[in-house]
Amino acid sequence: MQKIFTVSLIATLVWAAKVSAADTVNQVAVATVSTSAPVVVSSAPIIFQKPVVLRGTVADARIQVNLRPKEEVDEGHEGEYFIFGNSHKILLAGEIEKDGVLFMEESVNGTDISGQWDGKLEGDVLAGTWMSADGAVTKPFSLKIIPQVQKSSQKQTSFKAGQKDVASKQ
Repeated sequence: MQKIFTVSLIATLVWAAKVSAADTVNQVAVATVSTSAPVVVSSAPIIFQKPVVLRGTVADARIQVNLRPKEEVDEGHEGEYFIFGNSHKILLAGEIEKDGVLFMEESVNGTDISGQWDGKLEGDVLAGTWMSADGAVTKPFSLKIIPQVQKSSQKQTSFKAGQKDVASKQ
């Protein structure tokens, strides 16, 4: 009887060791999968997860803003804007949160901060306050997102229009 008990005990221990080894292998596999390169998802609203163009005003000045996610998506957004009638571009860099809150700094010379933008996206309008670097001057801004037209649909529209012209001439 003692022999049977000993053999059973050994069999149980061997089985437990195999199960434990299998669990360890599974845990290592899970850890390996978990520690692989993380998938970074932008915390910005969907509209800002690709390049976007906005037009509007800062006080009375008409402007166009071009924004895009930085190469490292989790590092925010960058871009530039210009005032219509002036070809000089002013650089922008900062964050756009998931709830549409915007905080950006600008640089006229590419080195020093010359202003700050604080705003919020409501529908397709980004509005808020621009402030000079020293905080002495503040101006309201309001920018509307300009929908980007797909190039393939432009070609199809032109092709269809050309077909109508040919058909009407026949």
